[in-house]
Amino acid sequence: MKIVGVDVGGTFTDIMMIDTLTGMHNVHKVPSTPESQDKAVIQGIEEILEMHSLYPSDISLVVHGTTVATNSMLERKGARVALLTTAGLEDVLEIGRQNRDDIYDLSASRPEPLVQRENRIGVNERLDSEGIPIIDLSSSEMNSVVSQVLGKRPESIAISLLFSYRNSKHEKSLLEKIQQLTEVYTVASSDVLPEFREFERTSTTVLEAYLGPLVIGYLEHLESSLAKLNPSTKLTIMQSNGGTMLASSARGKAIGLAISGLAGGVMGGWQIAKQSEVAKAITLDMGGTSCDISAIIEGVVVRPDNDVAGLPLRLPSVDVKTIGAGGGSIAWIDNAGILHVGPQSAGAVPGPAAYQKGGTNATVTDANLLLGRLNPEFFLGGKIELNVEAAREAVGHIASNMGMTVEETALGIIKISTANMVQAIREVTVERGSDPRQFVLVPFGGAGPTQCVDIAKALDIDRILVPAHPGITSALGLVCTDLRVDLMKTVLMRAGESNLYKLREVLEYLSEEARNQLIEQGAQRKDIVVIWSVDMRYVGQSHELIIQLQQGTSDLMTDSIARFESLHEESYGYMMKGRLIEWVTARVSATTHSRKYKPYQHQMISKASQQRTRLVILDNGERVSAGVHTRSGLNIGQRILGPAIIEQLDTTIYIGPGWTSEQQSDGALWIRRR
Repeated sequence: MKIVGVDVGGTFTDIMMIDTLTGMHNVHKVPSTPESQDKAVIQGIEEILEMHSLYPSDISLVVHGTTVATNSMLERKGARVALLTTAGLEDVLEIGRQNRDDIYDLSASRPEPLVQRENRIGVNERLDSEGIPIIDLSSSEMNSVVSQVLGKRPESIAISLLFSYRNSKHEKSLLEKIQQLTEVYTVASSDVLPEFREFERTSTTVLEAYLGPLVIGYLEHLESSLAKLNPSTKLTIMQSNGGTMLASSARGKAIGLAISGLAGGVMGGWQIAKQSEVAKAITLDMGGTSCDISAIIEGVVVRPDNDVAGLPLRLPSVDVKTIGAGGGSIAWIDNAGILHVGPQSAGAVPGPAAYQKGGTNATVTDANLLLGRLNPEFFLGGKIELNVEAAREAVGHIASNMGMTVEETALGIIKISTANMVQAIREVTVERGSDPRQFVLVPFGGAGPTQCVDIAKALDIDRILVPAHPGITSALGLVCTDLRVDLMKTVLMRAGESNLYKLREVLEYLSEEARNQLIEQGAQRKDIVVIWSVDMRYVGQSHELIIQLQQGTSDLMTDSIARFESLHEESYGYMMKGRLIEWVTARVSATTHSRKYKPYQHQMISKASQQRTRLVILDNGERVSAGVHTRSGLNIGQRILGPAIIEQLDTTIYIGPGWTSEQQSDGALWIRRR
């Protein structure tokens, strides 16, 4: 049977189909349809089936990475939300935290709250910090509040009451009452995020309500369309935590898809690195609109929180940084006459000027075309013919304003684009205490391999590993990842023998709940792996460290304290011997290997492809002749000296002077500094 991974990007929708028995990989790309992502998804699946003379019934599973939730947050196009909160806390979304990107900026501003002030309703109820009622929620108060909120005709409702992570009774009463009277999408914080910290819990619950109607509506529509192709095909969705879940299980968990599309790229890049026994990898997914970067040491990092467009998300998310740097990033000049690239993008429509779809702005793609790195007749395997003169005209507008030649301006655009990505990589390596020179750069996306040597040179990285299908690597991440469930609950108690049974009780409960959720998605209990961890801190601290627990140890308390103090000293350079320590939040991660993945194998041929040549412009402006090769025509072990270009359906790989590439049997291409 076939598994299909579908990753929706800002410019293209990528399709990868894998035969679970033979390991055969087939790839395809179609232009994205931003107005309705499911159109490109269905179109891409239908076309890849037709290309290989297959039937819809041959597909057993579709794994989808979607940007519906991400785009909704970025564009502020979610549902109209009403918020119910404990009286006196109606403004918690605006009060927020005092965190600022620039502490010296006197005019710093925060994103507007997703719920307008008139749609925030205070509920006359109160729990203390242990969850014991101080003011009970009376029937008359509940009826009054429900009547008020329904009178505002919201598209969704969020309930976030004080200390409900300790006692959810009041929230559940309101939730049940509302659900009896309306079908409006309604969520409670005790279900979405049973953790302490009012602002983060309320913000995350509001985001669930904000995204839910749109995300669930999209998934239901997509499931319906897939069912018309093949009723027996299952649809699973990539989550922000790097695992997948059934689309039918997404109700109430829409927030888990906040960075769904980004997570697939990280998982795909790490899969390539693992196959080549790389322990430290920088994955760089440079598409048409954005560039997603992650630094991985021994395994993908899943953080307990994230943020998108300044909106805090307190949920497990793959550690990935996104910047506006892609092939469609637009070059522009500010009022001071300084050249910038991005974050604005030409996207799929109208696209770069060379696409001839109405775009007139100079982009990174136009610049690479003028530098000779791209073949105008073989872009996307020849499906899109690039117009060199249109690119020259667009870059020429910038050049005339800068007093430079077109070629100098094109080089400038590439150098600025590269600098933007280099800075982002430094933020996830150098600023966290890691030396990027010790990492292997794993570039993918349609544009990543075209600029990977420039990036590696700037960071003094000596080794680059290019996947077999760089433009489809995010889709690869979808089909080779596992089902995953992350659950958490705040416990907030002293790390001592008297509380140990409480911690174990919570961890065991969360473990069983996580197993049951995976079993509902088709997993076998025997195949499920559960990992325990707990957030810990010294009493009086306002930040925690996540400590993985050794489940089989006879003394969980001593082991957790020892691990915490060791990590604290490693992270901050000191420990406080004798200081009381707290267990703050218990966490459980449950995964299962739900499907078998066979790595791609490069086909050995008897003779290498015929080499052509093309003029390229180097960093110093020199014009040189570069050999041009076809990726599928490379022999295993064949080495190519730069300057050279390797073309394939989904990307173009540029090998600069002083670098050598070597094709591997698993399809990957090593590029090393000579």
